[in-house]
This record gives sequence, structure tokens and C-alpha cells, in this order.
Amino acid sequence: MTIIGKYIAYFIFIFIDLYIYIKIFFREYFFYSPKINNIGFIKRFINIDGQNHKIYEFGNINASDQNTLLLIGGIPTDPMDSMTWLANEIYLINKNLRVIILNMPYYEKNFSIDAENEYAISNGRDLITDKVIDFSATRVDCKFSHENQGKKIKHFLEALNINSCHLVGHDRGAVILEYFAINYPEKVLSFSRGSQVWNYYESEWEALAPDICVGPPHSIMSTYHQIRILLFAVIFLKKPLDLLSDTFDLNGKKALKGTHLYDRYTHVKYKSQISYKSYFYKFKQSLIQGGKHSEIDNRSKLLDTNFPIMQFQGEDEFKYNKSGTLISDQPYFGKYNLFRNEIEDLYPGCVGQEFNKYQSQYVTEKNAYKEIQLKPNARFSKFCLIPDSAHFNVIENPNSCASAIVDFIEKIN
Repeated sequence: MTIIGKYIAYFIFIFIDLYIYIKIFFREYFFYSPKINNIGFIKRFINIDGQNHKIYEFGNINASDQNTLLLIGGIPTDPMDSMTWLANEIYLINKNLRVIILNMPYYEKNFSIDAENEYAISNGRDLITDKVIDFSATRVDCKFSHENQGKKIKHFLEALNINSCHLVGHDRGAVILEYFAINYPEKVLSFSRGSQVWNYYESEWEALAPDICVGPPHSIMSTYHQIRILLFAVIFLKKPLDLLSDTFDLNGKKALKGTHLYDRYTHVKYKSQISYKSYFYKFKQSLIQGGKHSEIDNRSKLLDTNFPIMQFQGEDEFKYNKSGTLISDQPYFGKYNLFRNEIEDLYPGCVGQEFNKYQSQYVTEKNAYKEIQLKPNARFSKFCLIPDSAHFNVIENPNSCASAIVDFIEKIN
């Protein structure tokens, strides 16, 4: 994108930002407090090596390790706030559980980027010219790599006097917890992961973005003005793809103030447009120190571990919305199946969901979610579909996510 194009984008977004801030003010601050703020969970900091890290806690703080869950969320909304509705739903199902939400390590405002004598290993891609954006001369701060963030989780557990626990990761949070789980498998009782690529990916799929995103388009998202344009386009214009479940979007628009749905809709529809601005450059540090392919290669190490793993995925991934646009970026079936080594294919040979080809024999209906039949040699212990949701399933349908996670953990315990 040219310099002139960047300045035009910045100018346009001055007015878009003004609109977004006004919408959030009247939806969330003007004589109103989001319902989740009135739930009795503890917000505090833990000090590790003289550094403060934010933590939220729900439930029984005296619970055993077997009844302790550690949650980490992802982007583009605040990775801690996005998990609060899920944590609350887990608590409502089983009040004997201790549910802890951690931030993506070092993403708090009190941590700065301190460039080291190490350099980026992943490049970006220009949306307009489709040319590579060379980051090879960009110095990085190694503490923001997902691998180092994952290792930091061990220090959190030590500070909280937890020897082992159940892990729940969504989006980038799942990647961070994978690095932790691979390095410290003895500390993992189970791992529930949502909205994150698994171990199959073809390199040519990356070139399809942004028209078809098979997994998050890291190379596009590592440039500030591009992620701004892309997030606005996919959430408000629903082009070139949609990112929200049609059902959630429709119900969220009609939700009444004073309901969790109203607040969740504010969070994902409006706050997604601005919340990432406070940590974008830290997020860029994470992206250029790794990338989709290195993350996929790293997951092969999970094959040598033996703790149970469950995937929870939005059922509306790669469904067509009412305008005929593909929804989201995490297909679990068909031509771009990211999980073909793990589960039976529900829409064989399809790009999007073609209901006349739906293989219902592989799906088991549960009370609040669905379960897909695993392949005989699958590494996963369970694969769950979350109704009326896509990539943001922990926000769009936290109750069903919580049901799947609690069922999984109770069976293990």
C-alpha cells in the first residue's frame, strides 16, 4: 500500500473511530454498567520478579488442582475481557471449580517493547500489491514470542501455588498454552482449545487471503493500517468475508440493554475496532517472531504427550451468510479442512457448508453442543461444535462452550 493510501486510510478512520467511541459510550458507559461487571469475580495483580501481571478469578479459590482451570483468550478484543463470559458460565455450571483468567503475558500497559539483538523471522504481505513486506531487519523483543509467553505460564502457576491444572485457550491463547503444555506436560491435566488451526495446512492456502481465510492471515495482520481496514471490513461490511455468526449478529442487534448478550455484542462488534490499538505493536512482535507454519510444526510435539485434548469450534465456520459470503477462518471440513487428520469430514469436497452434502452420521447431539466423530488414530480426545457461533465462540455462545469444557473435564476427573 502506498504512503498516500496509508494516509487516506488514517484520515477515514478518524471519523470511523469517532463513531465507534460514541457507540461504545452510549452502549456501555452512559448511565450503564455491563452486567458482567456486577458478577462477583476478583480482579487483582500477581507480582513475579518485580513485575505485575493482571489476573481475574471466579469460583472456589480453595479448589484442588483437579478442579482448577486456567483460561487465556486472544485478539482482536481484550484477551482478558473476552473470557469473562465463558468463565462465568463455567462457574454457573459447577461452583466448585476455580477459574483463573490470565492475560497474554506482557500485553499489559506496564510492559514496554525493548528491542534486542534478535530479528524477525516472519514477513508481512501488502494487501494491495500482494508483495512481501520485509521485516528481516526488524529487531524484536523476545519476551513477546508465543514460545516465551508459554514458558511464562509456569511462573504464574508457581506464584498461584498450582502444581497442575486444566488449560482452556482461545485463539492466540491456545497457541501460548500449547508452548506451555509441550514444555511442561506434567502440569497439564487437560487442554481445551478453541478457534485455532491444528496440524494440517497447505502453503498455497495463504495466498487466498483475504477473500478466503484458511486460518488467521498473519502476514496481513502484522501491519497496523491493514489490520484496521480488515477488521472493519469483515465485521461491519462483511466483506471480503464475514467474521460473526449470522444468528449472533441478528440476536445481538435486538438484545436488550442489561443482558449479557447486549454486552457481548458491544464487545465483539464495537470494541474489536479499537481495543487492539493498545497492544497492536506487541501483537506484531508476537507475529513476526513466529507465524502459522512454525506454530503448526510445533504442534507435532503434542503427539508425544498424553494429556487429553479437546477442540471446540464454532459450528458456523465456513457457513455462507445470508448474502452468500463465507463466515470466518477456521474450516473443520471439506476442501480446506484444518482438522482432516482428526475428525470425520462433515462436508466432503466442499468449500462452504452445502447442506445437501452434510454427513449427519458423524455428529452426536449433546444438550448444548454437538460432537464430531474422531478418526481412529486421532490425537484429540473430543471435538465439539458450538452452535450459533464462529471464530468468537467464547463471546457468541459462552454457555455452549462452557458446557463442552465442563463435560470434558468432569469425565477426566
